[in-house]
Amino acid sequence: MTDQHIVHYPNATAGRALSDAVVARGSALARLLDSLLTLPDAATAISAACALIATELADAGIVLACRRTVGAGQGDTVLADYPAGIGLADVAGAETVSVVVPRSTPGQGKPAEVYLVAWRSCGDRRLNADDERLLREIAPLLAPFAERLMLGSDGVVPPALDPETGLWCLPSFIEQIDRRFDRLDIEGRIGTMFAFGWVRSDGSSAPEASSIVVKGSVACLQELLRPVDLLGRIGPTRLAAWCDGVDHLIAAERGDRIVARLDSLLAGSGRHAAIGIASRWPQSGDDPATLLMRARQGLEQARLKAAAQARPAVRIWQPPE
Repeated sequence: MTDQHIVHYPNATAGRALSDAVVARGSALARLLDSLLTLPDAATAISAACALIATELADAGIVLACRRTVGAGQGDTVLADYPAGIGLADVAGAETVSVVVPRSTPGQGKPAEVYLVAWRSCGDRRLNADDERLLREIAPLLAPFAERLMLGSDGVVPPALDPETGLWCLPSFIEQIDRRFDRLDIEGRIGTMFAFGWVRSDGSSAPEASSIVVKGSVACLQELLRPVDLLGRIGPTRLAAWCDGVDHLIAAERGDRIVARLDSLLAGSGRHAAIGIASRWPQSGDDPATLLMRARQGLEQARLKAAAQARPAVRIWQPPE
């Protein structure tokens, strides 16, 4: 976690009276988080807590990190994140809001500061001041979770696969794609990145996609895509695919078929599917993170169109003129 990507709002924000909406959201979250404290396994409890917070912030990834304050090793240790294994590895310009989790037992154990971090990738809508206020409101509630976890471990090794969907986690997804680029350059072949997401067009503040929608969409994508294509989970409600040998024209046709199938899963839910597309030409020098950033920018444009027109949408990323 680097400070250059952390967005800090003015200090006056912390002292400003919380809006009724933020208070209501915070109270509901507090009750749910309190119920998780009784879970016997600390890792399960904090993972569930991160997932609950993520649902309140519409596709923001959530990370609980420990920063050592003394000694040689002052890097950040990820205690928990949602989705699992992603953490802050969305290196393509992640926007980050970070708040300190007050220690409930100061002076005990290893000196450290614990941070609650919310992030969104470049191309997604920005976190706002109400989001930060909500994080500040609930941060103290996470202290007992973090301390239980820190007593038993210095952190967990991120898995290569997302446990909820079985897809590649973001770091592994990027790594797998990167391995293919040299061969594609030698063979002179193009490739395309797809980013999949959802949007609500009914004005509801409910989550854009539930766990059931995400897992059902994964099954649909595995049926529609080729076995050689790579699928990854790149956010709480964001999926992505890398397809060798697919140019932007073929990608647009494939995107129309996929978005229609994904949208059929959402009939009557007030949600619509959206897809962003970005292609890589051989010898361009574009890396996987850049391609993913462009695909997510196309996805955000598609989401805006889908919300305005109440229908699924596909957008191909175009370089600025």
